Amino acid sequence: MSTELKLNMDGVFKGNYKKGGIGGIFRDKSGNCILGYKMPACGYTSTYMELPALKSGLQIAKHHNFLSLEFETNATEIPQLLSYNNYSLYSNLVNECKLLLKELENPLIRHNFREGNRLAHVLAMEGDKQPSSTPLSAIFHPPDIFWNLIYRMTKLEHLLLD
Repeated sequence: MSTELKLNMDGVFKGNYKKGGIGGIFRDKSGNCILGYKMPACGYTSTYMELPALKSGLQIAKHHNFLSLEFETNATEIPQLLSYNNYSLYSNLVNECKLLLKELENPLIRHNFREGNRLAHVLAMEGDKQPSSTPLSAIFHPPDIFWNLIYRMTKLEHLLLD
């Protein structure tokens, strides 16, 4: 399947417990939700939590052959980390993401303000609520009420931002 898609992804981090969650949502160019994901995660910083969210999204995109992609994150550090050769504590995850990006023909990754990333944040918060041993949950056919909530949130965001 080759289509024009955008992935918004997010990681949430609770510093006291080193626990959080990751989530993301793929949408087509009309804004229709295609697939979502969530999972609990552990990390040391909020920036660190964004990287597994990106990596999981990249793995899903590769698995489903989503080739015409654009990625958005509300973490300004992520596009910067991916642009440079870095030797930070994130280097293993960054290198894994760079390899996946190359395999996906180097899609654009850019910063998006928190308001535009709200749905990914909701999924990351849901991932945080799961037991730490829970594997990645892909959401292909969620209940209609979930998509209705997403639609209402998106419409509200547009009203507030316009």
